[in-house]
Amino acid sequence: MDIHKTAIINRNAFIDKDVKVGAYSVIERGVEIGSGCVIGNYVCIKRGTKIGRNNEIYEGAVIGNPAQDVRNKGKKSFVNIGANNIIREYVTIHRATGEGEETVIGDDNYLMAYCHIAHNVRVGNGVIIANGAQLAGFVLVSDYAFISGLCPVHQFVRIGKYSMIGGGYRVPKDVLPYSLTAGDPLRAMGLNIVGLRRHNFSKESISILNKAFHLLLSRELNTHQAIEKMQKELPLNDEIKHLIEFIGSSKRGVAI
Repeated sequence: MDIHKTAIINRNAFIDKDVKVGAYSVIERGVEIGSGCVIGNYVCIKRGTKIGRNNEIYEGAVIGNPAQDVRNKGKKSFVNIGANNIIREYVTIHRATGEGEETVIGDDNYLMAYCHIAHNVRVGNGVIIANGAQLAGFVLVSDYAFISGLCPVHQFVRIGKYSMIGGGYRVPKDVLPYSLTAGDPLRAMGLNIVGLRRHNFSKESISILNKAFHLLLSRELNTHQAIEKMQKELPLNDEIKHLIEFIGSSKRGVAI
């Protein structure tokens, strides 16, 4: 292990032999850190945190502090971080609220400087969360979503996969998968075509989704009517099925 002499590491932390730890970092009892991780200077990793392989954690990040929830007193909870994540300067990730529960960061995510990930948030794989975005408790961020800088996301909101949210907008409702979403109040502006192309969606799939979004965003149809037309007029491929299911299962309402 390449550990700076000023780092403070509890003897009961479990750190793989090739992990690097920078100056003045603190790693508490029971923390697990997998192979290939690089922990920068002044990083604090608290008890209840498990970190997988090949993660980079930059200066000033704090991971595993208790949930900011007045009901959370003395509960044993966790942060679970997967592999190949980049966690930039001053990111904060809190443990879950509720006995035995966890806050989860998947694999291959990029969390930019000053992001906050609150208790019980679940971030999928391949997600980008830009500088200063703030995720409240129980938010669900699906795979390959892109949350732009300075976005505050309300608790219990779901961010659909392959979606993109414009910078600085409040997010009080669920964000449609595959959508480009912005505005105040927040609403879907259309299909995230650039993002879908980058992830190798076929021209046919993009075309079908584009037609679905034209129906959903039509001023002549309400959401229920738009879904009925989608079911009648469009091929029910995996993307369309997922889009319909996502809307139907929303509890906070969808930004359309």
